[in-house]
Amino acid sequence: MTATTPIAFDPAPRKLGVVKTYLAASAILAGQICSFAATGVSETVAPSTSSLGSPVGVALYSQATTGGVVAIAGDGSEVKVMLSADDGTADAGDWIGVSTVAGMAIVQDGAIAGDGTEAAGLFPIGQALEDISAGAATVGGKGYVRLNLQPIWTA
Repeated sequence: MTATTPIAFDPAPRKLGVVKTYLAASAILAGQICSFAATGVSETVAPSTSSLGSPVGVALYSQATTGGVVAIAGDGSEVKVMLSADDGTADAGDWIGVSTVAGMAIVQDGAIAGDGTEAAGLFPIGQALEDISAGAATVGGKGYVRLNLQPIWTA
């Protein structure tokens, strides 16, 4: 298993739910999952990691400039995300969460994603709508997820 190297890709939205613009705390690539930046700056996001903070959605386009504006697809959107390992797979219906690789996703056990576990970095972003096949080399597989960023599940 090799970790995915984050790359920009078209998240190819099939449906847009909530879309909001934020400021970029650092470079953000199209298709990356984004979270509130840990710097305490209002309405500022960065590529998510399991240690950063609560996710807000998926970047609809790249933003290379710190302080630049980026549109983020949020709750109710159906967009593609990339898995964090090149041999990672997901089945339709799997809960998808934030991984340790910036902006990338991982299959997550939905039963452990209650709001009491948020500090542990278990951030759900939604549910896979289709099977996601393994990627190749350092590129993870991509597939559609319905974004539901609310921590509503319990152990």
